Amino acid sequence: MRRIFAAALLVCFCAGCYTMKYAAPAGVSVTTISEEQPATFKKQVKVWYALWGLVPITDNTSSKVIAENNLKNARVKTEIKFVDGVISIFTGIASIVPATMTIEGNQ
Repeated sequence: MRRIFAAALLVCFCAGCYTMKYAAPAGVSVTTISEEQPATFKKQVKVWYALWGLVPITDNTSSKVIAENNLKNARVKTEIKFVDGVISIFTGIASIVPATMTIEGNQ
């Protein structure tokens, strides 16, 4: 019974309702690029959430990174990486969990 309870808690700590907004800055024309197209810029951003992914604590949009780096075309990928899962084991007790947003593109 304890093992089932422990497994259920682990699933709760590692799963959530992560929401990330893929957006371009206002007034800027940005096109998307496919997985196959090369990109000269790449940045990974850690996005933190409270309540296991329900409430974003940090900025969960791509528009700031796109604007700061003057990207004219971009692709955005969201992942929950292995390291995010390991961090969640410890911070998930307090309902704080991370996810990784990767923004790639060309200027």
